[in-house]
Amino acid sequence: MTSKARPEIEIRGARTNNLKNISLSIPHNKLIVVTGISGSGKSSLVFDILAKEGQRRYFETLPSFARQFMGKLNRPDVDAIEGLSPVIAIGQQTSGMHARSTVGTLSDIYDLLRLLFARTGTTDRDIELSRALFSFNSEVGKCKQCNGIGREEQIDLNRLIVFPEKSIREGALAPTLPNGYIMYSQVTIDVLNQVCEAEGFSVDLPWNELTEEQRQVILYGSEKIKVPFGKHSLESRLKWTGIKAKPREEGYYKGMLPIMSDILRRDRNANILKYVHSVSCPACNGTRLNNDALSVTVHGKSIAKIVTLELNELKAWIDINTWRSVGQPIVAKIVAQVDL
Repeated sequence: MTSKARPEIEIRGARTNNLKNISLSIPHNKLIVVTGISGSGKSSLVFDILAKEGQRRYFETLPSFARQFMGKLNRPDVDAIEGLSPVIAIGQQTSGMHARSTVGTLSDIYDLLRLLFARTGTTDRDIELSRALFSFNSEVGKCKQCNGIGREEQIDLNRLIVFPEKSIREGALAPTLPNGYIMYSQVTIDVLNQVCEAEGFSVDLPWNELTEEQRQVILYGSEKIKVPFGKHSLESRLKWTGIKAKPREEGYYKGMLPIMSDILRRDRNANILKYVHSVSCPACNGTRLNNDALSVTVHGKSIAKIVTLELNELKAWIDINTWRSVGQPIVAKIVAQVDL
């Protein structure tokens, strides 16, 4: 009986790997999910039985000249398989992509779109249109703030402020050490209190009772008074023996978030990463491209807008627009390759 005549795939006596003489039927034209505990034979059934046998049968239909370059495919250990058509197996391994990879780059569609925009795009800026301009991997095209990633790591206040009902001195902020010093503040708690008092409040008020302006002082700094930096008070420094205490640097309190962000830009510090979350880059809105690249349009759309389209929407956009360009026959070839 041929595979087209059968309403299902029938497997009898599968004995590959962890499969112990398994028989089952799988209906055609259905989405089938194979589940089970580790070692139950899921991969053996899907890849070693169905995929391998489907490929073997397909290769047998090819001319003998072509088959000699493909090597020999052994039949899986199974009594019988009926109703099986040629198959495409998508493996479980990664494709070697990195942080900048997308479906468009992996399928080469994005490269074709870059070329299309370089040949047919228009802009009101004095820039040279090139494929590199529309690449988030190139210096001329990528957003400088997020380095072409489209995401930016920022301090998450929900992770930083863990006990809003407590005061700053009592440990409202997560980086507070047992001795009261708040990491990344660069000042002792008493010095921080001097800054707060200059701004009209104190570190002994609960965080949730502070005004937004007062919270901004703790988080982003103040220029009301200059204070000494360092996590050791003057009293404790005077008690040191064998070490000559150097005068402390003085300046305006910088604020925790600028300090943490500066450290994060220089080094992905594991301690600071505990207080970080990823957000869409505010400079490029997640498009990964700079303003020069985003200013270029083709039929009224930027390349950032085009890459958000579903495949059927992309095809519709291509079909409704005119692509004949005098002196540029390559444009028609590009469109033909993108038009799926």
